[in-house]
Amino acid sequence: MIDGKLPDMKKNLFYIRKVILILLVCYISSSIIAQKINLDTLDFDQLNLYKNKAFKMRKTGIILTFSGFGIMTASYIVGNKIAGVPSDDEYDLNKNELKGLAVGLLAGIAGLATTLVGGYLTSVGGSRISKAELTLKKFDIIPENSMALGVGITLRF
Repeated sequence: MIDGKLPDMKKNLFYIRKVILILLVCYISSSIIAQKINLDTLDFDQLNLYKNKAFKMRKTGIILTFSGFGIMTASYIVGNKIAGVPSDDEYDLNKNELKGLAVGLLAGIAGLATTLVGGYLTSVGGSRISKAELTLKKFDIIPENSMALGVGITLRF
């Protein structure tokens, strides 16, 4: 206390936010780097497992995308129904319209987020499937242009 005044207790939170943001960016970037898989080092069974996981990811993405469209459509319909209900309050005629807008907007944002996440998962799953299929091609040992029927030996020079 100087001259009967209390010290200023307000702190600058900018530095705390900056430190937290830097830590989050470092964590996210390290977790993304940790998920890189070199497909050339995997054997046949591991590649098939990777491909099956990619199929599941793509299927989940497709389901989320269509669910998001459904949520957005339902939010539009419910928002319009709520807005169309007449208000009991004589002085506030726009009360139900605001409720309908709020419900429609919040559910619409949730549906849009679901659609975007689903689209991302669909595209990532599809690219992983194609990468796995290309890597699995090296395990195909079918001789091409061979005239032998049955078991044979192919010599290459």
